[in-house]
Amino acid sequence: VNRDEFKKRIEASISQEYKVEFLGKNFEQIVSFLTETKAEKIYKWIKEIVERKIEPISIGSKKVYKEWEVNELLTFRYPFSIGKTEYRILFVKVKNSVYIEFHLGDHKYYDKVRKDLDLKKSNY
Repeated sequence: VNRDEFKKRIEASISQEYKVEFLGKNFEQIVSFLTETKAEKIYKWIKEIVERKIEPISIGSKKVYKEWEVNELLTFRYPFSIGKTEYRILFVKVKNSVYIEFHLGDHKYYDKVRKDLDLKKSNY
């Protein structure tokens, strides 16, 4: 899958002025490994988030993440694998506002982001 097309499809799905940050260690490489089928499943997942069909992970933490308190953020999680490698997407939104980040990475990267978002100690 082409990285730029992948980003454009996601941005088109959420249709907002605010620019979503696409983050992740090896983001481009992981996207290049995606089959069209896996990418379509991710686009469908994004669409369902926008349509509010998927429940987010929300945390009552006052910890600050960038310019927001974690309790002001909603996080959506999407696990998938390519071959024998597990990957995770964390899609982050400010409550009642804009989507701010799209994280894509392996489990080690995912654990780091979970810790930053104060999700690591929670059970969901």
